[in-house]
Amino acid sequence: MKNDTSRMILRIILPYVLFAGLWIFLSDRLLAALHLDSALHLQWSIYKGWIFVFVTALLLLFLLRAERKIRAQAQAALSDSEERFRLIRDNLPGSYVYQFTSDRDGTPRFLYLSAGVERLHGLNAEDVLRNADLLRSQTDPEQMPALKAAEAASRRNMTDFTMEMHMRNADGQWRWIHVWSHPYKTSDGRVIWDGVATDITERKEAEAAILAALQRLTDIIEFLPDATFVIDQDKRVVAWNRACEVMTGVSKDKVLGLGDYAYAEPFFGERRPILIDLLDLPEPQLETIYKYVQRKGDKIYAESFIPSLNEGRGAHLWGVAAPLFDKAGFRCGAIEVIRDVTEQHLTGQALRESERKYRELVELANSIILRFNSDGIVTFMNEFGLRFFGYSAEEILGRQLIGSIVPLTDSNGRDLSHLMKQIYADPEAFEQNVNENLLRNGDRVLISWANKVVRNEQGEVAEILSIGTDVTELKRAEDRIRQLNKELQRYTEELEHRVAERTAELVVAKERAEAADRLKSAFLATMSHELRTPLNSIIGFTGIILQGLAGPLNPEQNKQLEMVRGSARHLLALINDVLDISKIEAGQLEVTCEPFDLRASIEKVADIVKPLAEKKELTLQLDLGSEVGTWVSDPRRIEQILINLLNNAIKFTDCGHIALAAKIEKDVLFLSVTDTGIGIKAEDLQNLFQPFRQIDTGLTRNYEGTGLGLAICRRLIELLGGRISIESQWGVGSTFTISLPVKKGGRTV
Repeated sequence: MKNDTSRMILRIILPYVLFAGLWIFLSDRLLAALHLDSALHLQWSIYKGWIFVFVTALLLLFLLRAERKIRAQAQAALSDSEERFRLIRDNLPGSYVYQFTSDRDGTPRFLYLSAGVERLHGLNAEDVLRNADLLRSQTDPEQMPALKAAEAASRRNMTDFTMEMHMRNADGQWRWIHVWSHPYKTSDGRVIWDGVATDITERKEAEAAILAALQRLTDIIEFLPDATFVIDQDKRVVAWNRACEVMTGVSKDKVLGLGDYAYAEPFFGERRPILIDLLDLPEPQLETIYKYVQRKGDKIYAESFIPSLNEGRGAHLWGVAAPLFDKAGFRCGAIEVIRDVTEQHLTGQALRESERKYRELVELANSIILRFNSDGIVTFMNEFGLRFFGYSAEEILGRQLIGSIVPLTDSNGRDLSHLMKQIYADPEAFEQNVNENLLRNGDRVLISWANKVVRNEQGEVAEILSIGTDVTELKRAEDRIRQLNKELQRYTEELEHRVAERTAELVVAKERAEAADRLKSAFLATMSHELRTPLNSIIGFTGIILQGLAGPLNPEQNKQLEMVRGSARHLLALINDVLDISKIEAGQLEVTCEPFDLRASIEKVADIVKPLAEKKELTLQLDLGSEVGTWVSDPRRIEQILINLLNNAIKFTDCGHIALAAKIEKDVLFLSVTDTGIGIKAEDLQNLFQPFRQIDTGLTRNYEGTGLGLAICRRLIELLGGRISIESQWGVGSTFTISLPVKKGGRTV
């Protein structure tokens, strides 16, 4: 109503007032300008009034008719608009509009429904307007809690309500309906939603089909051995296979759905355009900026080194990117496949390096290297070969071997004109070949050739590779050697005759020496036995006299008898040593193996030599390991060895101590005798165990002995299967160590 009044004021009253005011103003001015007398002025004023009434009546009539026409046009337009709106809302494809509210008691109620509700739900709009539950009951029960929560949130926050609802229509078909509505409050506080519902079943099915197709594509991509990822039209990652995860160390969960070049970060460490982003780049720009990228059709290829991969070691990657299109032919994304070609790159580098070295080897080799084809034409000759024959590459390449570097006949008249064909026909027969060759200056040389077949991809003989060595001087040397061999053969025969004569003489001399040695050993054994008997008697009778059994002795007699007994004992020890060494050399000394108490034997030896040590005021120390007990060996010989070593230690030690130690390690017995005596010079160690050898101490006569003790010890230890070693420092002392392979449990050494 207010709008109609406003329009009437604007369209009728306001023009009328403006015209009336303007008429009065102008007519009064005109009458004043005419300077009429009062009677005439009054008469014209009356005329002006009637004219004003007539004209304004016509104007008012015109304005009213114009207003009616405008109203009629507006009403017709409104009717047309309402009809069009009705047709639109009732004929929306797969949609209908509605107005919805809920009563104060919470009962849902539709205020309006377009005709499309019957097409989508199979329900009459009037029935649903009377009972909204007819429509709401078609909703999937599982969605009802979400529906109520969404309605409550929209009512509470006055926000748009939107939801994709799974509904079962009157025909029993399940359909997907997208519902959207906008809420507003009325003056009485009631909330009303104006909305539209659209059937999106086909879209949902298409989405499901797309998802299924995408899943199949994802499965295929996942199966690919190369790193592969896919982006959509918005450059969001939609696929990231296992190979990508392995190459970059980034799982698909961290990149799927991300855009803004997120797929570049795992490779380059930053978000930046990569190969897949160059698909839309114009060809001139691609060739100018990215020279390493090649385009073939709608695909682009590139290979580059990525330093951030392989834990910072970098990797050479080959990649190909291509666009993806939907069924309608529209671009829907892109795919990139990346392959780690580091090994191939390194292999290629190695191959190129090998080829370079091969070329250098061929060019720098001190051998002739050439290749020729089936026609005997030279296709390659190395630098050494060119210098050797005196040709340049231009002069020899492409020429026949026969007549250039191979003569038609050699010096012996052998025909060489068909040599190349013979080699080509039967290369195995000419694998090693020696023949004459021609230098450019005409000189003839003898060259040894090694020929190797070079085959093509079909396995056919393509060329012959020949490597030659100048053997001219070698052949001359061989001829000289053959001559010398003949002379050497003659001298050898003479020498063999002389050697045979000399050998016979030496055999006779050896037999005589062995006989003399056996005689010496037998003599020593006999004499030692014969001397020991009276010496034992002398020692025994001297002891009886010294004990006073034959009567008392004065000090001088006692002293003299002690000297006699000492000399006899010394002589007996000397004879025993000589007898032992002679038995050892004659192979007549035998050792026994029997269980014995090793600890008791060592303590027995210590008791024997202890008086000698105490006489020189030396301390005798024993260090026996707890593992030392019953062992199997020759107790008499072990005691003899220890007594000899201890006597030597006491003899050459004037102050300090003597130590005897025993331990078992890994079934080996270690015995050591250590002294703090005069020690042994390094240059004397090699002669220490030689029979009848005494080291030169400068004081030799102060230490009497035969030089047999250590020699006998060494021979006895070797007979027992052991070894003896020495560590000594001149002026400090010595340590003799014996190692014997003895074992517990009664096992024989």
